[in-house]
Amino acid sequence: MNPTTAPAGLARRLVIAAAVAAVLAVVIFLLAVHTVLGQRFDNAALLGSRSQGSGTRLGDISLLRRITVDSFVGALLLIVVLGLVRRRPRLGIGLAIAAAIAVVLTHVLRTGVLHRPFLVHSDTLYSANTFPSGHTATALACALALVVVSPPAWRGISAVLAGSYAWITAAAVQTAGWHRPSDAIGAALLTFAVIALVTAAGAAWRPIGSARRYGHLPAFAVLGVVWVVAGTLSALNAARVLRFLVDHADSFSPTQSVLNDAYLCSVNLTVVVVVTLLAALLILLGPADLDQPSTR
Repeated sequence: MNPTTAPAGLARRLVIAAAVAAVLAVVIFLLAVHTVLGQRFDNAALLGSRSQGSGTRLGDISLLRRITVDSFVGALLLIVVLGLVRRRPRLGIGLAIAAAIAVVLTHVLRTGVLHRPFLVHSDTLYSANTFPSGHTATALACALALVVVSPPAWRGISAVLAGSYAWITAAAVQTAGWHRPSDAIGAALLTFAVIALVTAAGAAWRPIGSARRYGHLPAFAVLGVVWVVAGTLSALNAARVLRFLVDHADSFSPTQSVLNDAYLCSVNLTVVVVVTLLAALLILLGPADLDQPSTR
């Protein structure tokens, strides 16, 4: 691999992508947490999670409880080891640090910085700030870091395998009733911003090669199918929920059907966001092989 053939402007594109993701996270927070309509939709989805089968909810809670400090540290060590095996120690260590920063950032924002104003009556039972979701950040940070540290030819399969765990986790935090949809979506966007920014720093300061094989057509096919299915289901349910919320702006008394539609819309929309971020990272990286080892 020849460092001179590396994609031009990679660092700049990653910084722009990180900035866009961060801005979108702020927009999501303002719309979902600081507007009446946003809070009503968030709460409807949260209430709708209660209508899901107890077996499904318990299964998702069990999945989420496996995400612990120990399991997260193990995942970070795996990222570092992969970097060492590929003779790219700076890349592995940098991405492990980036994943840790993303998780710590979501915790600090949720517990000490961001607040949820009391705008709608339904918040009497759900007034605690839950934005952004730490579990979503943990799963997606590890997935995105694994995509970046993987050899270019393997990034597609890493995005599908690790990414599927990330979008399942982002959906599970809602099914379990632990988070509102904006929490998961905001966490996903912030996590992408951190990983993209750290990757951009590595691309700017370390040699980059260009892989001969990096095509991800099967991965994009899988991601595309998931995106289309989830996007269609989200749009269909969103239309019904938003129509109800607008028509009943003076009260919050949705039927169980509306609550279920809100839940289904939010879960599928979250999957769309996570899949989009995974695909965006694959496209941004292209054939770039980061942190080229010294030839001396």
